[in-house]
Amino acid sequence: MVNNEVEVLRTVDIDKKDATVRRLVNAGISYLERWEKVPFFKRRDYNGAKEVCVIVVNDNQKERAVEIIEGVERGDAPESRHKYKIKALRDGEKKSGKDDIEFFDEED
Repeated sequence: MVNNEVEVLRTVDIDKKDATVRRLVNAGISYLERWEKVPFFKRRDYNGAKEVCVIVVNDNQKERAVEIIEGVERGDAPESRHKYKIKALRDGEKKSGKDDIEFFDEED
């Protein structure tokens, strides 16, 4: 681990890990996902899991990443589920704005 990386999450819950990673990516936060083997006698601490996922981020992005992780733990609706209005122009049309097509971009 580099000096400016900080561990923000250690989990064996794949759904929680996936939700966290999705939100970090949507927020533009770079992260590193690392899997560590759990020693046999410490598996009780991790509900019997053989591996644990560790997510680390840059120290400068730690506060925002912690806010995102707390949102995942609270079960807040992810920002990515909001509908964003996007305008797209048809090929060959002028950029007048009146012939724009409106549609919504949804994830999942």
